[in-house]
Amino acid sequence: MKYQKDIKDWTLDFSISIVKLSTLLKKAKIDFDVVDQVRRSGTSVGANVREAKSSISKKELIKYYAIALKSANETDFWFEVITKGYDYKSESIEYCWGELKQIEKVIAKIILNLKANLSETKV
Repeated sequence: MKYQKDIKDWTLDFSISIVKLSTLLKKAKIDFDVVDQVRRSGTSVGANVREAKSSISKKELIKYYAIALKSANETDFWFEVITKGYDYKSESIEYCWGELKQIEKVIAKIILNLKANLSETKV
């Protein structure tokens, strides 16, 4: 499967965007706990994709991609908290959220393809 962007590079770029966004959120007086959660879950996506790339088995590879997807889902939750709970809107959060939605789709597709390939090898 070939994507326009390598998922490892894409999630690294996303993590860098999250770090920059967290600086803006701090300046906007969003509570530290919320900013910290966005930063932790958002950067975890890329960290787990990177970990997946060095897996020793397909099952382990799927596991790390699944963790990356869970982190992406958590980041999505925190974006909702910020935009709805704090009524915060900016181009930066919109950009990050748009990237996150695309990354979630790609990671989900990777997981589905890996699971299909895994079951095919068992038959």
